[in-house]
Amino acid sequence: MQACPFCQTTMRSTYARGLVRDECGACGAAWFEEEMLAKVVGAPTLTAVFEQAKGKPGQCKGCEASLQYVPGCPSCGRQAPTCPTCGTAPLSVVELRDVAVDVCCKCRGVALDAEELARLRKAAEPEPRPEPSPAADFEHEYDDRRSLSLLPKVRIGDEPACVTCGRRMDARYGFVWEEHLYCGSCAPEGSTPYTDELTKAQPSETYGRRARHLNNSAAESAVVWLLSKIFK
Repeated sequence: MQACPFCQTTMRSTYARGLVRDECGACGAAWFEEEMLAKVVGAPTLTAVFEQAKGKPGQCKGCEASLQYVPGCPSCGRQAPTCPTCGTAPLSVVELRDVAVDVCCKCRGVALDAEELARLRKAAEPEPRPEPSPAADFEHEYDDRRSLSLLPKVRIGDEPACVTCGRRMDARYGFVWEEHLYCGSCAPEGSTPYTDELTKAQPSETYGRRARHLNNSAAESAVVWLLSKIFK
């Protein structure tokens, strides 16, 4: 059984959240051995803490006066934070995830008072991920469905031909206006380059990917249309 680093009350060993620690029933402080605390904050982080603690002064828990090489506070007379294992006092104070902790570099242990323990536990917990809103999912799905439903449709027979000049053509190089197929020369202003999806634009589970595919296909057809206008 060891004495509390801060109030010297006998501590008891406890096991909580997978961690073994010595806990003070009087002030709520806890003492962690290196191996246990590393499970919470990570071994590299804790190793850096011990390196930073070398030669650092301590701090009085009563009046918060800086303590260096003295077992008691010269200002208020309170005993300096003391290592419960080797009796080193004062313990060095360093920052661990923005929490001031008392460290024994010799025994490689860390003491935390009740407030520090709560803050460190909170800092070590991963931030909860917000769950997707059902309403947001519905809106996203509705937008994808609507984008597909607004695509122009076209009726194509066995032999695609321009409805204006009657020239037979490869539908891939045609343009669509009010459900009719036009060649590049006869295409009305505002017509849309033809893609295969214009005859089968049905919603599916891959709305976003299909919409991107349509945009790419339309861009390619637009280039073909522009060249036909230049060189006709």
